[in-house]
Amino acid sequence: MLAGMRRSVPVAAACVACVVWCFGERRASAYESEVDASVAAQFYSLESPYGEPLLRRRRYTNTLGIALYDLQGDRSPRGPVLSFRSRVRLDADLGQDPAERDPNSARFVPGLEQAPFDLMYAYLEGDRYFGGGFGFKLGRQYVADVLGWWSFDGAEVALATPAHLRLEAYGGLEQRSGLPLLTTPRFQADGVARGSRDDLRSDQWTSYLNQSAVAPALGVALETSDLWWLHARVTYRRVTNRDSVVVSPFLPADGVLRTVTEDRISTERVGGSLRLQPLSFGALSGSIVYDFYAGLVSQQAVALDAYASARLTLGADYERIVPTFDADSVFNWFAHSAMTSYTARSVYTFSRRLDAALDFGAREYQTLGDPATYATTSNESAVRRELDPFALLFGRYRFNDGSVSLRSQAELGARGHRVGADVTTRKLFANGYYDGLVVLSLYDFKDELRPDRYATSFSYVLGGGLRPGGLGDRARLGLEWEHTMNRLVGQRYRLLATLDLTVLR
Repeated sequence: MLAGMRRSVPVAAACVACVVWCFGERRASAYESEVDASVAAQFYSLESPYGEPLLRRRRYTNTLGIALYDLQGDRSPRGPVLSFRSRVRLDADLGQDPAERDPNSARFVPGLEQAPFDLMYAYLEGDRYFGGGFGFKLGRQYVADVLGWWSFDGAEVALATPAHLRLEAYGGLEQRSGLPLLTTPRFQADGVARGSRDDLRSDQWTSYLNQSAVAPALGVALETSDLWWLHARVTYRRVTNRDSVVVSPFLPADGVLRTVTEDRISTERVGGSLRLQPLSFGALSGSIVYDFYAGLVSQQAVALDAYASARLTLGADYERIVPTFDADSVFNWFAHSAMTSYTARSVYTFSRRLDAALDFGAREYQTLGDPATYATTSNESAVRRELDPFALLFGRYRFNDGSVSLRSQAELGARGHRVGADVTTRKLFANGYYDGLVVLSLYDFKDELRPDRYATSFSYVLGGGLRPGGLGDRARLGLEWEHTMNRLVGQRYRLLATLDLTVLR
């Protein structure tokens, strides 16, 4: 763990040093900085319901964040603002079985690393340039909108107009594992596993796609700004696949792998979101996403909130999702249908200490054809629909130095059920110098498609923390013990230790 921290610090420090060097020592006195770090150690074991394999993990996750503000020098209320932000993460797992990284082992996991280093983000950001309407970001950055969380290396420029509209354009390279750019696969489209195949033969794990060429990406967005009663955004994004990949995930009978080498679409989507709150009695929001490769509307949602009183809020939601995948994914060849949710919501505040919420509704699952006869008669023109009701109840009571909360849920249907609740208690001691956590959880579940998959599961969590004054007012050292038991997996244990630090200059 300490070696991981020593590795993280020089990289982030080098990023900061580059920024400081670029803007010279003359303005150093105007900088404001913020440094925060966290260390988490997890120890747990997971046993398969079949007994094997037994998964043992010893994970050490270290993060380091650095932010520099007012790099432009003297700050004026309406003048340009320049800042730099970065965060790195080292997620080492010393409990891995070496066989999990051996391509010739039955336990091999493609792409598994013992200590992956992740440059989460590192970008230079400027705002209010050229009269206040121009901004930019340069480096590794996140985009979060109706198209989902996404990360790329490149540049974004933004132009704010007097007509309460903001135009954004960005371009660069999508983050993907396997590239020598400290990247991860968590933000790429679903349905594929990519990475370096340097240790694999051409006939091993052909479904694990090679990633050696960068994936160019571009996007534009238009959104409203500075309107308290309206926020709307329309955005478009396109990513290109450039690597040579095999056509089939299985080795053909002749032993010759066919490949695709030309540039092609990875993802191409356009989406829009809206939130309208013209008066104080309610709000209307909605979103829609169209997937050009799949040729369909992949997401659509509408939500209505009514502020019935100062204490009561009522709401209704509609959401429809059709799964879509990266264009290289074999899942594009299989049938996939929509899941639609209908939800009614209510939140009531009894007092400053007590509040409660109730959600209930149903999820509609669609299948192309009858699942019972699809293997022999694949009639996709007949769409079958099934409704599964659900309900969630939440309540919380706060006292001077802690809280007690209850969360319960029930999901029912022809294919099974999951019903249960958990109670969480948090309490501070010695004016916040110590804190404690107790969680009790009881759930019952059953899968009607697999009659042997039923169990009643009980879990508890015991945790505590302290805030040592010598490490700063915002430092915390915590420890949690979790124990889960049921008839399918027996006993499962997890130990979590955390250390959080923040330094302001």
